[in-house]
Amino acid sequence: MTDQASIPSIESRFLQPVGWRWHNFERTGRKIRFGSVFPQDSIPDAVVVCLQGVREFSEKYYETAHWCLENNLAFWTFDWAGQGQSMRYLKNPQKRHSHGFDADIEDLRYFIMEYIKHSSVHPDKGRIPMAMLAHSMGANIGLRYLQKYPDSFECAAFTSPMIGIKVFQYVPQRLAIMATSLLSAFMGKFYVPGGADWGKRRDHARLTHDPIRKDIHQTWCEADPTLQCGDVTFGWLNAAQKSCITLQSPSIHNEISKACLFGIPAHEDLVDNKIAEKVIAGIHNAKIVDYPNAAHEILMEKNIIRDDFLKHFYTLIKENIINRPETLKPF
Repeated sequence: MTDQASIPSIESRFLQPVGWRWHNFERTGRKIRFGSVFPQDSIPDAVVVCLQGVREFSEKYYETAHWCLENNLAFWTFDWAGQGQSMRYLKNPQKRHSHGFDADIEDLRYFIMEYIKHSSVHPDKGRIPMAMLAHSMGANIGLRYLQKYPDSFECAAFTSPMIGIKVFQYVPQRLAIMATSLLSAFMGKFYVPGGADWGKRRDHARLTHDPIRKDIHQTWCEADPTLQCGDVTFGWLNAAQKSCITLQSPSIHNEISKACLFGIPAHEDLVDNKIAEKVIAGIHNAKIVDYPNAAHEILMEKNIIRDDFLKHFYTLIKENIINRPETLKPF
């Protein structure tokens, strides 16, 4: 948890909302930190479950949590294993490693079934339905979750979905997985080329054009060093490419049936938009919103972009949850 001494001097919209609660859970030796907040004086219309991108942490999404409260939505998020204040994989905790995304999918399942499910039932309203909001790596894991566990969410929204990795855009995907598997076998715990610990690393990709939001990640990491996370390892890269290959299979993405919204930024340095758009075309109930002036982090972009995506997200919730309560099913 972030203590008072670790709170940066930033605008209130980027700080913890009133009523925020921190907790931890353990599953198969994996300690995971999560946070949640509910509207103070009303029953929420829906529960938003936010799935973070690689190297991110819950504090980065406080502004999104404020937006949810303003729209009578509950908000939950958790730090994936390997980042934030959840467990780290290696002796050097800065290295963003992975043993495979399947474990992350099951962490999410446990999180939903053991915590969100029990907190999202009202004696008068019954079960409060869930909407997924996922970014980049979180979108990859979230899409695979929708395929494996189709009855948890009523709808889902994704920004910059990591369905393909841009560094491999000119490489056949199967060849890329062979290369990352080989490198992972011999150098799995090493940083990818150019990788370094948080204090030594420099971001080369432009993630947002907003002059204030662009510094939020770094500001929190400077205020609370426990949130710091360096670059990814070859092991993470191999796990990510394997998960991308899984999603690219029609036998997987064609099974996703929930209403899905995808925000695709044109100024993308990290994920492969062409592969993403090809896969999204195979998802039966999907809508793409293109953002020609956006970079990778749409939820951290300028207001004209961020607000537009959130407007589409709220419309998705209205159409699939608020205005259609008869469609809800038990967990």
